[in-house]
Amino acid sequence: MDPTAPVADAELGRRGFATGAGAYERGRPDYPAAAVDRIVDEAGLAPGRTVLDLAAGTGKLTRALVPTGAAVLAVEPSADMRSIFRQAVPGVPVVGGTAEAVPLADATVDAVVVAQAFHWFRPQVALGEMARVLVGGGTLALVWNERDGSDPVMAELGRLSRWARCRPYPAGMDFGPVIDASGRYGAVTRMLVDYEETVDAGALVDQVASRSYVQVMDEPERRDLLASIGRFAATLGDRVVMKYRTDLFLARSRT
Repeated sequence: MDPTAPVADAELGRRGFATGAGAYERGRPDYPAAAVDRIVDEAGLAPGRTVLDLAAGTGKLTRALVPTGAAVLAVEPSADMRSIFRQAVPGVPVVGGTAEAVPLADATVDAVVVAQAFHWFRPQVALGEMARVLVGGGTLALVWNERDGSDPVMAELGRLSRWARCRPYPAGMDFGPVIDASGRYGAVTRMLVDYEETVDAGALVDQVASRSYVQVMDEPERRDLLASIGRFAATLGDRVVMKYRTDLFLARSRT
């Protein structure tokens, strides 16, 4: 893959997340403590430091950063997502904006985190913008929760939800070369964490419903797809173990 090319269809991302924030909040997993701790340690997040959560969604990662005492800022393009964000993380300011035009001044944050979103960006423009708002030597963290395809439940969920046909990026993709191609960051390190959450059947359906490509389906197709997910969930009992592999990339901006 050309590391300078977009990874996903940005228009699909824009349309797919314009609505459905409630399903996103209910269905998407949190982030494992090991990955959060690595970000916090790498960036030295503590009182007196500032971190930007870019494309923050409903604040799934944001709320894990608040206890560090660092000043947390959020930028999120979807008004629907921002509405849920303000309820979930009321003490953190969130504004509209995009990764290609970050609404912050130069060298104003010590870290930029991007959770479950970088594949929607125009990568080289966004990497330049993130380097611009970072102080010299500031930390960039890109993180994804991806379904563990070796688990039978998650594999079947992926099949039923048509992930292989509709996926916006290849699961497990190495984003290191994409970061390197910008020339704005030092060596990239990668961390993989196995992670699981136990949810009810409704959250499993919401997890699929929150996917961008599902949100933009014609209503009959979307209804049928989610009905099939509901039937599958019903076979799994009251509580369903969702197994993920969390993929974290870290780099420092060049001084």
